[in-house]
Amino acid sequence: MLRILALLILVAICPPSVAQSIVGFWEVKEVKVGSEIKTPVAKWTKVNGDGTYQAGNGWLQNSEGTWRYDKLARSYSSFETNGIVDNYGAFKVSFKDSAMIWEREEDGLPVTVKLERIKKLPKSTADFLVGIWNLKEVLRNGQSEKSVFDAEGKHYIFIRWDRIYVERTPEGERATGYWHINGHSPEITFLSHSERKKAESWKVVVGENEVRMTGISDSNKDLVLEYTRIHDFPE
Repeated sequence: MLRILALLILVAICPPSVAQSIVGFWEVKEVKVGSEIKTPVAKWTKVNGDGTYQAGNGWLQNSEGTWRYDKLARSYSSFETNGIVDNYGAFKVSFKDSAMIWEREEDGLPVTVKLERIKKLPKSTADFLVGIWNLKEVLRNGQSEKSVFDAEGKHYIFIRWDRIYVERTPEGERATGYWHINGHSPEITFLSHSERKKAESWKVVVGENEVRMTGISDSNKDLVLEYTRIHDFPE
């Protein structure tokens, strides 16, 4: 009789459906650490009913493992099998409207993660950037300099999925290097294979067919490059 009563109390405190409510495909919409917003770009997690999960950013999966829900504590724990172990412990779980809320403390600061259900992988800045981009406009301090920067219309850049870029310079020469995207802000850095050229970083605003890059390095400040997506290499 006591065992049955204890079971009824447990069910009343936390219905079995709560764990099932966690199962699904989720995108991280906001991460708040203390008073600061630190939301990663296109972060997602897929919580499976068999006790496993996968997570990533955009089209890149970078984490997998197992998960557990503690009914008494109403908390969610994940156990990484492919990357860095999470030593901060479980998240308290709650639901508000259509969102799932995770809360815990990290290094003395309260952390709140808001997740919403999705049906397909979100595209990150890096996913949008992959492709061939033809130079459309060059602005310096708001004034057009395309006729000076790329007088013969030769410049384009091919941003490859394998983090290599191939550029035809305004002089018609071929240049290559690595590209790196910031995981928390829309900033791209080009690391040339040539030792003579320094790394340059740009803030990017990118859509399906256009990208605008604003220089944030000492060598490209006040410079804005606007590109249009093309699907064949220019002659």
